[in-house]
Amino acid sequence: MTYVLDYFQSLMERIRYGKWWLLLFPVSFSIIGIYIGISTLDRDHIPFKNFAIQNALLPFAFFAIGFLMPVSFWRRYAIRFAPGQKLLWNGDGISYSFLLLLFAMFLQIFAIWGDGPGYYIDGNAMVQMRREISLFSRTFQVGEFVKIFLMIFMAKILMDMRIKKQMNLCREFFGFPMAAVASVGIFTFIMPNYSMLLIYMVMVFFMLFLQEMDIKPRLLMIITLAIPVFMVLSVANLEKDNALVKTHGINRIWNFIHADGVGNEQQKEAMQGMADGGAIGKGLDRGTIKHRLFGARNDFAYSVLGEELGFWLMFPITIAMFVFLFYCFWVAANIPSVDKNAIFAQNIAWGIAIIFTLNIIFHIGVNLKLLPNTGQPLSFVSSGGANLVMNFFLLGILVQISSLTKDKTT
Repeated sequence: MTYVLDYFQSLMERIRYGKWWLLLFPVSFSIIGIYIGISTLDRDHIPFKNFAIQNALLPFAFFAIGFLMPVSFWRRYAIRFAPGQKLLWNGDGISYSFLLLLFAMFLQIFAIWGDGPGYYIDGNAMVQMRREISLFSRTFQVGEFVKIFLMIFMAKILMDMRIKKQMNLCREFFGFPMAAVASVGIFTFIMPNYSMLLIYMVMVFFMLFLQEMDIKPRLLMIITLAIPVFMVLSVANLEKDNALVKTHGINRIWNFIHADGVGNEQQKEAMQGMADGGAIGKGLDRGTIKHRLFGARNDFAYSVLGEELGFWLMFPITIAMFVFLFYCFWVAANIPSVDKNAIFAQNIAWGIAIIFTLNIIFHIGVNLKLLPNTGQPLSFVSSGGANLVMNFFLLGILVQISSLTKDKTT
């Protein structure tokens, strides 16, 4: 009974002090996304029921789940790595965080060795999609769930390290926690889904980098950034007939760097569409690339908008996206480290801000041909699916966490 009373008292605090204006940005972006989704559907048969479920009802439901489940619950039933404690059970109770990580790996295994829902074209080759699973006649990418489970898992690890003042890249970090992260990474590599693997790595890197630590480990982390730079330069120097250039993932990087590379037709067409839109755009529902460009509703939503709205409207929309990202980081930075729950909540907020940032930067970068084609959707704008649903789940957690900030004004 006491737990129930404490929960509702905490819920009232979250409702009262939560920064609800954070919703203005994602909801506005989602309305734009709904327009893109409807405008790209077959006009002779528009499944409004399914569309409403995917783009409105499910996101709302997952937002509610994220908001109603307090961060103290996530922390209480998350794993510790103190000496002598077991993996599935510790002083706080059963380790749901570790079970989430195991479930994430199970989803990956099921997607890799299950029946793939389809294929996609990579250059001139037909590649089986081994990163999606079907559930109730719907398909979703497991990476969207694995990303969140991994983020929650890492948030708890970093909380324990911070409390014990172990933020020095010692064996506590390079032990079992990194082994768990590597397990997720191996399955992602097998899929293959290199863009999602990159997101996992960057997310963990910045979640660690934003912690309170000495200058030496920070410098060491910065030095490690030279490794991916060296790898990209090595790929760029390969000859066209090299066997590695034909490998999935590596071929995209090589083709992106070299002018004579193939497989960049989608990006070229997306860029041409935005160029045709010009400064004022073609007007709503007058765009053409959304009807002929594969993945227009998801991977190239930014280009679809650019063609129809033009630069004069896309510029403020882009600014609004980065303002939203700024406030995500602002929420995390303004959480006072008063107890374990606050530290854990801050780590979660850092992780959420990083996930949103990576999705938006990668998507816009691909559409502007600044990055190789990664196939990442635009947060809250790309058509409904696992990404949209889980983004609203994260948003619910972020609004909840915002009630812990130093500024207690709504």
